[in-house]
Order: sequence, then structure tokens, then C-alpha cells
Amino acid sequence: MVIYLVLGITALFLIRRVLDIRNSKVKSITGKDALQAHAEGEATLIDVRTPAETSHGKIQGALEMNVTSMDFKNNIAKLDRSKPYIIYCRSGMRSTRACKIMEKEGFTDLTNVSEGYIGMKY
Repeated sequence: MVIYLVLGITALFLIRRVLDIRNSKVKSITGKDALQAHAEGEATLIDVRTPAETSHGKIQGALEMNVTSMDFKNNIAKLDRSKPYIIYCRSGMRSTRACKIMEKEGFTDLTNVSEGYIGMKY
């Protein structure tokens, strides 16, 4: 009985995530294309990894805004909500979360690096 309850809750969680993604206006981009867009000045890069992670390497010129920090919403509140931003983390999971938060806060031009920093290093 408990197994069915857990499976049911898991299924509802997954369905909700799929619906959230479908309703989102956040675009997706590869690491290579993100670097090119940043180099051409088309968008501002935002690195949402932790300071410990960024100390091992980061993209020059990217803003650092740790999505797991209590200050994340305060930090993004200082940004122009109408400008284009490309968001990345290590592998694309936390940047998805950051994009959802930013979208709820009124940002209109967001792009997620689907493969994260891992796909941008090479």
C-alpha cells in the first residue's frame, strides 16, 4: 500500500514538472551557443553555482548569483527584468530552478544552458 502511495506522489510530482516546463517561456541553448551569444553581447550570462564551484572555474564576465543562497531573490531584483539573460549551473538542473524563480519575478527573456558549465568548458 505504501509503495502505491509513493508511486502516486512521484507520478504527480513528475506531471507537475512537465506542465511547468510546457507553460514556461524559458528557452534552452547549448553551451557552445551560450558562449557565442555572450561573446557577441547578445545576453548577460548568470552563473548560479555555489562560490565553491565557481572557485574551480567560471566564464569570464558572467555574473555570479548562487541560486541556493538566501540572497538570490534580492540579487536578481537588482537586474533589468526586460534584458536577455543566459542562466547556467554545473549541469543544467539548478539553472532550470533559477529560471523558474526569475520568470515568477517578472523576467521575460531567459535562456537556460541545458548542459550547464560542463558543456561550456570545452
